[in-house]
Amino acid sequence: MKMKKLNSKEVNSLLAAIDDLIDIKVLIRKIVPTYKLDNSNYKTFHAKLASLYEKLQPIFSTYIKNETSVSKKTGHELKQLLSGLRNDNKHILISANSAKKKLKNLGFNPHNLIVSGGPIFFEDYKIINPNLSKNALEGIKKKCDRLLELLNNQNWQINDLILLYEKDNPTDSLILERLREIEKIIGKEIPTIELNSWNDLDTL
Repeated sequence: MKMKKLNSKEVNSLLAAIDDLIDIKVLIRKIVPTYKLDNSNYKTFHAKLASLYEKLQPIFSTYIKNETSVSKKTGHELKQLLSGLRNDNKHILISANSAKKKLKNLGFNPHNLIVSGGPIFFEDYKIINPNLSKNALEGIKKKCDRLLELLNNQNWQINDLILLYEKDNPTDSLILERLREIEKIIGKEIPTIELNSWNDLDTL
């Protein structure tokens, strides 16, 4: 995993949020032992909570993903989890056609499986293989453009996109690093589900 660095806006938001929490702590001490909020205290409490949300929500969205790890789940639990993803409004993003075949064997609608065939963004292919030829890169650029167009044209107001990925897979790691950018394209958060290995699906 790459080293993360907080930007100045995030640092300032965190420090300001601590100030809001201190104000809430002072307010709570004032209403001990009943913890009842009169009209004035309620307005102050509500304003501080709203301020906290405004400061911290963007940080939560960036650093705390809606992620499920299935690495320690039993086969039965994994099967139940995957069965909940077979709804028509759920689209599954995966990086390899071999994974698509395994999911089809488990009853997934192939029309709901979006296969990237590698990283989502063209630039990341150079990380996977710095020695790609110019002709190969031109073909990859077209493929990435088609994939991004597909993601952009889906109706994500009524559909959800879930990233199903394999732990320690280099391509999946690159997709995870750019997840925030993909979320901006579709306009909503993308839950993620981690598998120890795609081979775990063979026993279901």
